[in-house]
Amino acid sequence: MKREHSKLLSTLSLGVLTTSLFATNGDYLIGLGPKSRAMGGTGLAYSLGAESALVNPALIEGKRVMFGGSLFIPSVKFKSSIDTTAIGGGNSYPSYQKSDKLASVIPEVAVSYQLDEKTAIGVGMFGIAGMGVDYHKDRPFYGNPFAHRKPSPVTPQNEYIGTKNGTNQLTTNIQLMSFAIPYAKKINDEIRIGIVPVIQYGSFAMSFNSGAYQHNSDGSYQNINTGTGASEDFGFGAQFGLSYAVQPFEVKKVKVKHLSFGLVLKTPVKMKYDHQLSDATKAFGLKGFSDNLTQPGEIDMGFAYKIAKDKTVLLDYKYIMWGSAAGYKDFGWENQSVFAVGYEKLGYNWTWRAGYNYAKSPIKALPTGPVFDQNGFNYRNYKNAVLNYFNLAGFPAIPEHHFTFGGAKRLSQHTSLDFAFVYAPKVKKSFDTSAMAQAQTANMAGGKNMPPEVARGLAQVQSVSSVSHNQISFTVGLNIKYY
Repeated sequence: MKREHSKLLSTLSLGVLTTSLFATNGDYLIGLGPKSRAMGGTGLAYSLGAESALVNPALIEGKRVMFGGSLFIPSVKFKSSIDTTAIGGGNSYPSYQKSDKLASVIPEVAVSYQLDEKTAIGVGMFGIAGMGVDYHKDRPFYGNPFAHRKPSPVTPQNEYIGTKNGTNQLTTNIQLMSFAIPYAKKINDEIRIGIVPVIQYGSFAMSFNSGAYQHNSDGSYQNINTGTGASEDFGFGAQFGLSYAVQPFEVKKVKVKHLSFGLVLKTPVKMKYDHQLSDATKAFGLKGFSDNLTQPGEIDMGFAYKIAKDKTVLLDYKYIMWGSAAGYKDFGWENQSVFAVGYEKLGYNWTWRAGYNYAKSPIKALPTGPVFDQNGFNYRNYKNAVLNYFNLAGFPAIPEHHFTFGGAKRLSQHTSLDFAFVYAPKVKKSFDTSAMAQAQTANMAGGKNMPPEVARGLAQVQSVSSVSHNQISFTVGLNIKYY
């Protein structure tokens, strides 16, 4: 039995859903357009021309066109370990499995048109999120060691016991794009207001090896990936913007002028991806989870201060309400405060920009404990262990620091090429998922009929899930001004 248990420990690693999030606060991009992204995602109080459509609609101005996109190059690695030495087995000692999905492209297009001196309208289409992984190279294992059966790649579902590094050969892809029609009105020399209706398109697909199988004509079995293909949905929301040019004032004989304030309110956008999250959580035995995944509302405010004719400093704060958004709140996500600072130095041929963005990760380790206690099966401990696993493997929104740089090259009187570089350094997180491993070990050992030595040591079975994530991205945009 000990030899079979050791075999279990070297192979049994669980997985369901993993994603790669690109230069994000939660799963929102830190900025939209090359100007904002180069300045740490700022721009709430500073006009970016047509690019302000989804940053602060009150600030769109002029007759301008911008089109471009962002290239994201992430490095995401995941593993889940299981230690059953307490029941006579061993430790799986998994390695980090690197995702094969190496790059993603997200498009950006924005147009603004000045109707008169006080009114501007626009059109914007922005990819606001892109994520995905491909772990098909992770090695699967078959054969229940407690049943004394030899592993076979053609055995049915109950013989599949996971993959070497815990990814379950997952592949996933999600895309979110917003289409906006902003309207801006200049009330007076100090105040501008804006509103933008938002149509959001989302596509989400995932598949993984759960051990599902189909019968072949010769009587054998063929293992197939679980997945229903892509689910799509449209959602609707709105954003409201305010810009206020502060009148010059004096503080301790120091004159303060060229100070601007911006405020933006974003409504939640309800989205639903049929048979995705509900099927995944159901496969883990969780109850009551829907396919709703609402993009949360926000309260944003920012300042822009021109310290010289050609130099501007920007400071933005965003409050993202993950904790009240359907789907995210079910997985224990917390509201998130985002702090961003940006700098711009204007020049005739070259303009330079830089910034920094910080936000504490909205996911945290949920409290858990043994899957069995004096009252029997402890669903709370099991559920929290699964959510710990799911949050790291499924939505590893763990990057917190983003360093940005960029600028613009004047190509002609009317045209400039803007660019941005964003770097998120490597960060790692590990959560306890022991209760999940204990439940699967008990199930494989026979449930209520498990051997006594397994039952006695089951509470000491340990599991830890870990993710490593770092990324770089490049954004370019061609800006054209019409006078």
